[in-house]
This record gives sequence, structure tokens and C-alpha cells, in this order.
Amino acid sequence: MKEMNVAGSHEIAPEVHNGVSTLDEPSAAWGWHGLSKTSVQIAGWVSVLFLLGYNFGNHEGHVETIWLLSLAAIIAIGLLIHLFEPKGNQVRTVTARNKPVGHKEPDWNYEQATLSGVYAELSDSQLRSLNIDPESVKHLRVLPENQKSVN
Repeated sequence: MKEMNVAGSHEIAPEVHNGVSTLDEPSAAWGWHGLSKTSVQIAGWVSVLFLLGYNFGNHEGHVETIWLLSLAAIIAIGLLIHLFEPKGNQVRTVTARNKPVGHKEPDWNYEQATLSGVYAELSDSQLRSLNIDPESVKHLRVLPENQKSVN
């Protein structure tokens, strides 16, 4: 292999082609990772036409017709969804980029370990659902008087 490490070991050095590493996908260097939307649409609609064309044959029953029409309809629906899916700025996701200015994400691991923040108000049954024994974290909890009598 041409991708030998400088140290002479048998480890393959990674190459990145169009954002895909050859360690993840060895065929990334060949360029087989970029099917365009147009290619998918053309191949799909040709497949739909072939499936519809198979209806004109010498079959006598209608089972074949039902299968051919059903598969053609499923492929056509998939192609229409693929064609009209939102692009770029039309896609809306809830991520850290959508947070208000100045938002600081809580340290959820620390809060769970110390039973602070939202974890401070959990009941015994809620702690058990998180696989936390309420007796083992009794020293960390500060419960109101009315909640102590309920649990």
C-alpha cells in the first residue's frame, strides 16, 4: 500500500477526500460518495417507468399488477419526498446555535452527581428510576418537611 506511515509501521495513514476519511470508507478516494440529487431522481423515475412497463406482459393474474403498481407508487412517493425535502436554511433544528445570547448550558453530569439543580427536587421513586439509591445520597439531599413525610 502506498499509505505507509513515516515510522515504517504497517499502520495506514488516513487520507481525507470530500470530508470522508479513507479509514472510515476505503473507497472515499475513488469518488463514490457523492451521488447527486439529480442522479437519484433520474434512476428512481426510470425504475418507476420500468415497473409500470412490466404491467404490459403476458401475466393473467392481478397479483403481479398489484405488486408492480405498489412498488412503483412507493418509489414515486420516496422520490417526491426526496425532491421536496427542505434545504439548508429551511431546516430548523434545536441545537446550541438556537440558544439565546448568553445562555449557559448546565453541567448535567455534575448536577446529577451532587443532586443539585433540577436533580435536587427529585422524589425517591424518581431517583430509583435513575438507578440512584435514595439512601446512598441521603446526605446530599435537602428535602422540604412535607416531602420527607410523603416519601
